[in-house]
Amino acid sequence: MRAAALLGLVLLAAAGPAGAQAPPATAPPPAPIVLGPPPPPATALEAFGAAPGEILTTSYEDLGEVDGVFVEAREMRNSHGARARGIVVTIADRQRDAEPLQAFIDPDELTALMRGFDALLAITVNPNGEFRNFDMRYATRGELVLTASSTRQRGVVYGVETGRLLRARRTLNGGEFNQLRTLVDAAQQKLATLAARH
Repeated sequence: MRAAALLGLVLLAAAGPAGAQAPPATAPPPAPIVLGPPPPPATALEAFGAAPGEILTTSYEDLGEVDGVFVEAREMRNSHGARARGIVVTIADRQRDAEPLQAFIDPDELTALMRGFDALLAITVNPNGEFRNFDMRYATRGELVLTASSTRQRGVVYGVETGRLLRARRTLNGGEFNQLRTLVDAAQQKLATLAARH
């Protein structure tokens, strides 16, 4: 009896680690838990809505994407004819099956945004000659963040971030960053055409 019990314990101990299933190596990390109310809208486009009982119409045109960074021109209208226009930049979350994260840009920010693109694209060395490495950052009210950073092997690399509470980021090379600038400029031209008609 004692030998049988001892044999059972040995079998259980041997089967324990082998029988336990480890989580898959490619399992996505759990989604973060955000406590508290969301921040207030930072742009007119983000804040625009329709009261209960009204119809909200969202019209948009996809201008394209660069490495998972999507750009669209958007117009929103309510039943009373009020409208808001702007650009939406979206980054899909590749790590989780979650909602893509967006940044909203109002038309009055577009001139400064294009200057931000141009300033970052023009950088090849640290503007402060006292240091070898650098990070530069440009942000809109709706938290579209553009970055340029020095690296040892690859020269300057660029980044794009969207989202306010949660953040999504893509790293782009110079050609891709310039393509993104071209898409934003095309969205700006679309909005200018609409503004000229109304």
